[in-house]
Amino acid sequence: MFFGTQLDLVLVFFIVILGRTIDMSLASMRTVFIVKNKPLFAAPFGFVEAFFWFMIVKAALDYHIDNPIVDTITLAIAYSLGFALGTLLGGILSKQFIKSKIHVQIVLSSKNDAVIKELREKGFGQTIITAMGSNRNMETYMIFVETNSDKLKQLRAIIDTMDKKAFVSVSESKSVYNGFFGPARK
Repeated sequence: MFFGTQLDLVLVFFIVILGRTIDMSLASMRTVFIVKNKPLFAAPFGFVEAFFWFMIVKAALDYHIDNPIVDTITLAIAYSLGFALGTLLGGILSKQFIKSKIHVQIVLSSKNDAVIKELREKGFGQTIITAMGSNRNMETYMIFVETNSDKLKQLRAIIDTMDKKAFVSVSESKSVYNGFFGPARK
């Protein structure tokens, strides 16, 4: 048995929270790797996740319960809190460490060649289409950009600075073939 006295309830409480937070963070990252079709990255996360889950459950089951209602509710709260914190942390870590390709559609509020030039100078490959807005009979540009998710903040800053009224739509690309990625070619 890992724990035995009532003083240990506080220790078990925090061990369960910490272990479940780690377990769920790994589960979130494993899930993202599976969705992104990277099972070789997901497998080690699954192994460590299962190990932590087993150890947490063992610690909780080995705990000597003196007060069944209070002790059980306390451990359930710890388990649930760790689950929630792990889900939050896993989402944050996944976003930081698991990058993806994104597709950005930008419809400028007016024809603005400076935006196109700035995007090109900052290394964003683009496809430009002349478009007509439905509310106005004015030509504008629709710009398609494929880039890495970690460059979205930079791309948004350029668009926000140069055309505050631009319509921007961002979606994750399942796969991308050919095309241009990287610094602008001279």
